[in-house]
Amino acid sequence: MPEILNCFPLTVFKDGLGLDPAYRHQLGEFIAQSYRDGVKIGQSNRAAWTGDKNGWEFLHEEPAFAAFFKAVHVSLRAYLDMLSVNGERVALHYTRSWGTVSERGQSIRRHRHNQSHISVVYYPVKDRDTGNLIFHMPDPLNELSPGLFEPHAVNQGLLKASTPLNSEMVDLPVAEDDIVIFPSKTFHGTEPNNTNGQRISIAIDVVMTLNDATGVEYLLPPVGRWRESDEF
Repeated sequence: MPEILNCFPLTVFKDGLGLDPAYRHQLGEFIAQSYRDGVKIGQSNRAAWTGDKNGWEFLHEEPAFAAFFKAVHVSLRAYLDMLSVNGERVALHYTRSWGTVSERGQSIRRHRHNQSHISVVYYPVKDRDTGNLIFHMPDPLNELSPGLFEPHAVNQGLLKASTPLNSEMVDLPVAEDDIVIFPSKTFHGTEPNNTNGQRISIAIDVVMTLNDATGVEYLLPPVGRWRESDEF
C-alpha cells in the first residue's frame, strides 16, 4: 500500500467563543450603528462595509468590547499552544480591530494582513446561509501545472473531483459566536451573502513580540525597548 504524507499543513483554529447571546448582539449592534451612521468608503453592491476604511479600526479601545477582547486572548493562547509556541516567551498585541457588515450580494475579496502576525475573525451576528469564510492558496504546493487546480478544471474533466489535496480554495463554514484564528499571511475572503440576512464580523490584527529578546535574533523585541527616530 502506498503511504500518503500531507506535509506543511495550514492549521486554522476554530472554536465557539462562548459569549452570552445578549452581549454578542450588543457588539453586533454597535458595529451596525457605526455602519448606518458613518461613511461608506469602499462599499458597493458587491463589496462589504469594513470599519477599518471608515474610521472604526480600534474597537479594542471601546469599553463595550473589553470582555470580548479578554475572551479572545484566551483563544489566542490556545492557538499558540496548539502550534507548540511557548506563550511565556511572547506578548500579543491588538494593533487594529474593526467590524464588517455584509448585506445581500456583498462579500470581502481575497486579501491578507501583511501588517500583522496573527489574524482573528469573530461572528457576533450571522444569519443563516449568509456566506462562509474562504481560505485561498494562490500557488498550491500540490499543483503540478499552473491552473490545474482552478475551479474550471473539474468542469473540463481535468480533475475527477475537488478535494483538499487539489484545491486552491477551502470553504470554512462559520456560525454565530465562532472565532477563527490563522496566520495573517494567509489569503482569505468571504462568500457573497446571497440572502436578505446580515453577516457581521469582527476582524483583529495581532502582533507578537518577545518578552525578552536576549539571545534571539528573530521576532520583534519588546515594545518598551522601541524608540521613535525623532527622540534623538
